[in-house]
Amino acid sequence: MSDPQQRFVISIMSRDRVGIVYEVSKAISELNGDIADIRQSVLCGYFTMILLASFPPDINRRDIERKLSEVDAHSETTIDAVVKHVESTQIIPRSNIPDNAYVLTATGPDQIGFVATVADFCTRHEINILDLSTTVTNGDYVMVLIIDLKQCESIQQVRSDLQQFSLKTGLRVVLQHYDIFRAVNEINLPLH
Repeated sequence: MSDPQQRFVISIMSRDRVGIVYEVSKAISELNGDIADIRQSVLCGYFTMILLASFPPDINRRDIERKLSEVDAHSETTIDAVVKHVESTQIIPRSNIPDNAYVLTATGPDQIGFVATVADFCTRHEINILDLSTTVTNGDYVMVLIIDLKQCESIQQVRSDLQQFSLKTGLRVVLQHYDIFRAVNEINLPLH
């Protein structure tokens, strides 16, 4: 029986340019790393990426850091990398969205403290934020969260409290089950 793969979370940041995804993914593949999940975005001209990858048992954190240092040494922009070992018991497959997962959308004027205000509501209601993204559109700040409500005793109470929260903060909030959100927003384009 073969040894289990070692899993690492790798965070990358660099001034944005063409080729970073290629350079990082090539370095990981050269270590026989298998990328399971990636989140990547460009924020204010900075490329940011976090990924989960599995490596053979003989590859350790230092090996990955050295390989990414080689990428940095040959890069036209500085590449900052952080590598963390993940215990296999900590890994929850991304496709395994909990049954109590909902999508919470909050929209309102762009202002300091917007994210903290919504996160405070979640904290006070024992709501775990699984995923979060934000954008500014036409002067409005839009925050979309995938949340887990398994700690909440009553979805009706959360909905009622969200109405009060909306009145108090002036934010427009929409809460819908993850499956409904996905069904309404998923685009399946045919490949030709």
